[in-house]
Amino acid sequence: MLQDQNLWLNVNKPAGISSAQVVTIVKKITKAKKVGHGGTLDPFACGVLPIALNKATKTSGKLMAMRKKYSFRITFGEFRDTDDIKGKCVESSVARPKAEQIISALPLFIGKILQSPSRFSAVKVNGKRAYKLARREISFEILPREVEIFSLKLITANQNYVELEMECGKGTYVRSLARDLCRRVGVCGYVSELTRLRVGDFCYEKTISLDALKSTTSYAARFSDGSLQFLAGMSLVI
Repeated sequence: MLQDQNLWLNVNKPAGISSAQVVTIVKKITKAKKVGHGGTLDPFACGVLPIALNKATKTSGKLMAMRKKYSFRITFGEFRDTDDIKGKCVESSVARPKAEQIISALPLFIGKILQSPSRFSAVKVNGKRAYKLARREISFEILPREVEIFSLKLITANQNYVELEMECGKGTYVRSLARDLCRRVGVCGYVSELTRLRVGDFCYEKTISLDALKSTTSYAARFSDGSLQFLAGMSLVI
């Protein structure tokens, strides 16, 4: 039984539900007293969402500080207020970038850069979540913050969208990166698909679905003596 164990689970978050909802579902499945996650994923996104049970939640800060890797699609033609597929169109354009333009712009976003999170992000502004203020159409400002991007590469390109992969540090917003990249090449665009491929040593290939979690505990992670482990076909130590 998982309810009394101190574990990390490498969960594959499905698109369409929030990270908080995943926590609720896992808590119901495992009956653990305390459950938390290792870094929020937007509701429309999917992929690696590390879930901690009981005392493992005390190590969540360490996990959140680790590198993350994402695969994402930028669809051209519109800027949306949320910078993703869930938002309302605020600007449109028929302009489309060439693959060479995208490739030439990518180096400008690698390294330590200043980034302004979306108004529809979970960043706190005077103690309030930005997205809650934005939904109420309250005027506010989010100051740019330094983030670090270790790699950013183009995977696929056509007239309507591009697909990229990015490895980054804590606090980096994929939606903001996509918005700024589109502005750099003179087009409108938003993130239409987003998959988190890795958080530290938690990788997409070794995730477990919520449905599978209901019937097996073989992909559990153990917290013991200050070290973190998770078992997903094999054991790994963080």
